[in-house]
Amino acid sequence: MTKRLDYSEKRDFVRMHVKCTVDYRVAEEGESRLAEGHNLSAGGVQFETDQMLPEGTQLEITISPEQKLTPPLEATAEVVRAEPSPDGRHLISCRFQKVKS
Repeated sequence: MTKRLDYSEKRDFVRMHVKCTVDYRVAEEGESRLAEGHNLSAGGVQFETDQMLPEGTQLEITISPEQKLTPPLEATAEVVRAEPSPDGRHLISCRFQKVKS
């Protein structure tokens, strides 16, 4: 039996607050956009952007850390939540479907 970590959110994966660039594009479309990453876990990512993305939207994502010691993470993801941010933009939460190696 695996013991679950004891922390307040009780999620499957611990979220790490990050400052990173998220380059995303809606799957099957050509235009890529930049967003500001807020948090990252083994299961997904949350970022802030000026584009509203409805739940269920399929994305191709590249997450580039500020420190170049770590290579970018490339993944396909699905939008699971979109909500307004305090500054009038949109907070987009995505679940990873496949992380590319």
